[in-house]
Amino acid sequence: MPVALLLTLLLAAPARAELSVRDIVDRANKSLRGDSSHGTVVMTITTPSWERKVEIEGWNKGRRMAFIVVHSPPKEKGNTTLRRENEMWLWMAKVERVIKIPPTMMHAAWQGSDFTYEDIVKADSILADYEHRQLEKKVEPVAADEAKALGLSQARRAVHLIECLPKASAAVVWGRVLFTAAVYDDGLVVPLKEEDYSERGELVRTIELSKVERVRDRLVPMRLECRPTRKPGQKTVLLYRGLEFDVRISDSFFSLARLQRGMK
Repeated sequence: MPVALLLTLLLAAPARAELSVRDIVDRANKSLRGDSSHGTVVMTITTPSWERKVEIEGWNKGRRMAFIVVHSPPKEKGNTTLRRENEMWLWMAKVERVIKIPPTMMHAAWQGSDFTYEDIVKADSILADYEHRQLEKKVEPVAADEAKALGLSQARRAVHLIECLPKASAAVVWGRVLFTAAVYDDGLVVPLKEEDYSERGELVRTIELSKVERVRDRLVPMRLECRPTRKPGQKTVLLYRGLEFDVRISDSFFSLARLQRGMK
């Protein structure tokens, strides 16, 4: 092909459409769930006086349903959490009892961690309940070895700092959320940080996402660290040991009957 014609075709090729701020938030929020997923996680809760590890296995579907089983430590083994839409139940294996989580408990710690029941139930809250505004955008290089490991065609990304303010009608706990996400030249989006503020403007907690790996056709942060501002020296770390997407799961999998028997 003549060089002049090749240049003409390249120049005429449509550029990749730039994502809207809402699209960036949506894609980043989907990165750890997809349409359906199955994963195993080690959750480490650290305080100045003690540390506890919890091994968890979880299934998600459509960001509407979730089923989470605790495999260890022994005294909590078999405890199961079920989410269907905006409702949640907890199976306490030792006492063989089902507890429906009331709205008043949604802000309570889940499994003693720095994450709450609301974090599990409101998977789409950051998208549905907030208005989004970009505060900052900067383009930065990606190390060549990292780009190669992630299978990227170009070694750069745009990092977006996005302010999320709750809609007037939204029943949410945060008065402001600062959300940071990276958009790679390949169009892949990865969440990097979330900073949650109270209605009075105080920083309550910071969630940092790291250890990005390629899982099939997406980039996924395999490590999440949540640090509460008012509790120095305390943090909760989620480390994914395995993660798969587009898993075939029927709606009946997420049932109260299964909740009581775990994965038996």
